Amino acid sequence: MLKMKKNKPMSEKAQSSTQNSAEDKDTLLAQWQTCVEMANAVSERRDTMNNLFATLNLAIIAAISYMWDIKTVGLLIAGIAVCIVWMLFIRNFRELNRAKFEVINAIEQQLPVKAFCNEWQYLKKAQKYIEGTKLEKSLPISFVALYGGIFILIIITTF
Repeated sequence: MLKMKKNKPMSEKAQSSTQNSAEDKDTLLAQWQTCVEMANAVSERRDTMNNLFATLNLAIIAAISYMWDIKTVGLLIAGIAVCIVWMLFIRNFRELNRAKFEVINAIEQQLPVKAFCNEWQYLKKAQKYIEGTKLEKSLPISFVALYGGIFILIIITTF
């Protein structure tokens, strides 16, 4: 006949250690969720900023098309300056997001599922994926090219 061992009650130290481990995991998960929410908030601010700059550039283009004379050169210069500032904002938001996701990825190393790390590894392997920052930069670059083309047209038609 097999003898069964009686389960001894866990010592207070073992119970405390198990409880602390669960509390640590809960705290870690809460920190991860906070970081993800902050990264999402940064992405929303980034989208709002892009919409603002696109609208501003479209307003400048509309004003240029209405005026269309040598005086619009000042508006062209202003438009190019706006695009430069836009590019600087894009760069700053990229760096801010990069730092936030480095923190998120570091926290994920201690979690059972590494959702963002795995997603990023998959996207890096995908040949069709283009980073959002590269796509974002195409708008201000396009506006600068448009301003350059308009400048040339104004010079040609004025002189």
